[in-house]
Amino acid sequence: MKDEYLIGRKPILDAIEQGKSIEKIWIESSLRGEIEKEIRHAAKAHAIPLINTPKEKLRKLVNGANHQGLVAQISWVEYAEIEDVMPFIYEQGKMPKILILDKVEDVRNMGAIARSAVWFGFNALVLPQKDSARINSMTIKTSAGAILNIPVCRVKSLVNTVQFLKDSGLKIYASDMDGEGIGDQNFDHPLALIMGSEENGVSKGLKSHSDKILSIIGTKAVESLNVSVASAILMYEMTKNSDLSS
Repeated sequence: MKDEYLIGRKPILDAIEQGKSIEKIWIESSLRGEIEKEIRHAAKAHAIPLINTPKEKLRKLVNGANHQGLVAQISWVEYAEIEDVMPFIYEQGKMPKILILDKVEDVRNMGAIARSAVWFGFNALVLPQKDSARINSMTIKTSAGAILNIPVCRVKSLVNTVQFLKDSGLKIYASDMDGEGIGDQNFDHPLALIMGSEENGVSKGLKSHSDKILSIIGTKAVESLNVSVASAILMYEMTKNSDLSS
């Protein structure tokens, strides 16, 4: 498996205009003028992460090819809009189960989490536009291809998305070391589960928008569980205590 890159202004802009999903764009830090403005405008309009990068790093990325100060990575997935995904889930007669990843930055964790989400019947994966692992060849490989079988939504604001999901009838759960144990809670209702990064967990803003904070009971002999492991445990508990297990 190999990631695909586009280089130069015209190929990148053409790809965006043709509706191709772009994972991210690297732009040379010193690039100025109309080209820079055009790329920044297109990236913002299509919610594509734009990363300021030294010229030398760009050169290494494309093995010395003439990149004109711009390199884009083609996405392995077609990103969906959460506003389109939710009605589709309800139209299929399914109970929405949405997984939200708050700043999970390791591609292997992302892949493992996506694989578990598909196994446990979650309907969509929501990622922030910034500060998130990107879906590249390693993500696909770690997920054993499962991430290609679940809608992936990339959003500008997780807080706004959580509010949209609440307005759509979902109960919001966030994972945190200081939350309450799962016990015999019933999860037979539309819901979203928020998982945070290992370093900082779920952000305060998202926790404040959550209906309940959940914790996995353990010995605490280590500081925390790996986020992919914790995600699988919580999704299992939610599946076990809902009609998805029947």
